[in-house]
Amino acid sequence: MSETLEWTGAAADAARTEIHSLRDGYVRGADQLMSIGTCVEDLGYAMYPLVASVLDCDREAQDSDADITDDGGVVDRMPLYSSASEDAWSLGRDRLRRIRDLRERATELLTRARYLDSQGAATLRTLSDSVSATGADVSTIPAAATEFRTAAPTETAVPMGRSAPANAAFWDSLTMAERTRLLVDRPDLIGNLDGIPAMVRDSANRRMLVRERTRLETVADDLQNRLNNNIFGGMLDNADAGLAQTRKRLAALDAITATLDQGDRQLLVLDNRSGEDTLAAIAVGNVDAATHVAVFVPGLDSDVQGDLRRYDGDMDSLKKTVEQLLPKDPPETVACVTWMNYEAPHLGWNLLNPNRSVVSGSAAIAGGERLSAFLDGLDAARAEDPHLSLLGHSYGSLTAAYSIRGADDTGVDDLVVLGSPGLGTGTVADLSIPPGHVFVGEASDDRVADLGAFGTDPSHLDGTEKLPTEGSGYLPAEGHGGYFAEGTTAQHNSALVVAGRASELGGG
Repeated sequence: MSETLEWTGAAADAARTEIHSLRDGYVRGADQLMSIGTCVEDLGYAMYPLVASVLDCDREAQDSDADITDDGGVVDRMPLYSSASEDAWSLGRDRLRRIRDLRERATELLTRARYLDSQGAATLRTLSDSVSATGADVSTIPAAATEFRTAAPTETAVPMGRSAPANAAFWDSLTMAERTRLLVDRPDLIGNLDGIPAMVRDSANRRMLVRERTRLETVADDLQNRLNNNIFGGMLDNADAGLAQTRKRLAALDAITATLDQGDRQLLVLDNRSGEDTLAAIAVGNVDAATHVAVFVPGLDSDVQGDLRRYDGDMDSLKKTVEQLLPKDPPETVACVTWMNYEAPHLGWNLLNPNRSVVSGSAAIAGGERLSAFLDGLDAARAEDPHLSLLGHSYGSLTAAYSIRGADDTGVDDLVVLGSPGLGTGTVADLSIPPGHVFVGEASDDRVADLGAFGTDPSHLDGTEKLPTEGSGYLPAEGHGGYFAEGTTAQHNSALVVAGRASELGGG
């Protein structure tokens, strides 16, 4: 406007200079306010799901007669719940889990709140410093305005080594944009994260399945070329052993892909790096919504490349049998998981490896820790807990037992062990299972089940219930591996347990 004034001379020049200075100051102020507004808006957007999670947590605490303290602690207003009755025992265990879950969730939500608060404060301090009292270069403001967005949680914000309830709280507190970014950019961080929805884990692990295949195919080609160009083969650098290991992992990925291709499957675990074998867990059905969830743990000599499809077929058949037993009004549903997320013992040279030998419980102990977290995550990822059954066959029954030994946080309602060489204990009191809900199935010609190699023979433990494997008009289970064969008494009775109808077990 000053340029259009018909005014010349020293006074006019001074006026124009002052007007330009004032205008620049207003522009800097407007830009700073805009940047502050952008930061606050982004912070509010990031805080929205966090606030909703905090309110849900507080509401659940009030409904549970508990109080959450300012530091994330939980005060239980009903601390006494011990009783000899089955219902009271189950209620007591479930309450302990609920209080523990509230504590873990509240602590994680506080951690997330502090993180967002610190990022917002750091951005606002940067904005403040960018415009000094004398007026700094306005070009520094836009860069500061975007700092909050770039500091949003990605890899470093994903909780590692925390409990399933903490993981669930973390996931619930993220915005949709943050969830999408993690799913697309870092599926390796969330695919095996116990406590987040099965649908998310499945999507992340399917992405990793493609990435791992591409990576391993490149490794295999490189190793093959090294062997082709070396007259000594793999004698000097073990390229031949590496190629064999790589091809074994590719075979495992083939088995996983073939299983998923059957449809109605969820890839809940894909671990291609932590051990000698590729590890996985695949569900038939929707674990997020099923009324009843069964988790099956196989035993000796089982691996993904050789056995996943067979075991998945067993679980598919079991699921169909359970569905025939479920009420239709209101409708109930079931999902069955083949859990192969531990390195099961193998015969051969593994007998000399204390961590993989079938004569040792080391593999079961290590697997039990992983299984316990997985089972806990099935409940933590849902608003309502499903009826949860744990099925263990052979050495897998030992792994299953270790996962619930002294654990009050898995929420397992029923334990079924089939062809078990022992549970690593001489009393069912060591297992966090409601009284009368440990079922033992043993075929008449199964010699493994009579070994008692890991504690007392389960069929002789006080407090266990017999799961008949023959009679009632069904086929008898044959040998050590026939318990889930379609049309057998053992399969039918296992289905009754999974369906929550164990009182109807029949057979001899």
